[in-house]
Amino acid sequence: MVNLNKKLIKQNIFQLLDDSGLTDLSFANLLDLSEKQIRLIKKNKAEFSIDDINKSCDFFQKSINSINTKELEVDPTLRDKLISAHKNNTEYCALLDIQPSITYAINYELLTNKEFRTKGLGISKIKKLFEKRGWGFESGYISTAMTRNSKTIKRIPDPNRDGWYLYTIR
Repeated sequence: MVNLNKKLIKQNIFQLLDDSGLTDLSFANLLDLSEKQIRLIKKNKAEFSIDDINKSCDFFQKSINSINTKELEVDPTLRDKLISAHKNNTEYCALLDIQPSITYAINYELLTNKEFRTKGLGISKIKKLFEKRGWGFESGYISTAMTRNSKTIKRIPDPNRDGWYLYTIR
């Protein structure tokens, strides 16, 4: 029997969680844990049980060996792969039908958008970009998220509108 590297497994599960766009609350519900328990696991004050690891592997379609042997690469297409793979599994599909976290929307949709990267986008265009994916983030929520991501995103004056701003990659 292979020894489990719980630290690596935890790291890989949280990488998969980020790549999937599930919120911590949705993931906690999947594992039948509290959101507080997920926070404690993230802070290294608790651990995933074997059942939690197995359920995670089933949801993310990974073998225990694959998450126990090496650090996983970021997969920006994981959410779409999971949606396709779980389309007939009502338990899992319901979690993927829920709007992803704003962090996921920014990291996996906005930061890869060519116009955002080259010219910059205003909040209304960012909102429309997200709406094309079926995500209904409010403008104020998007604006706050842009400010929180100031290490990655910069705000510049809109050359066509006084008092308005565009956001682009830093």
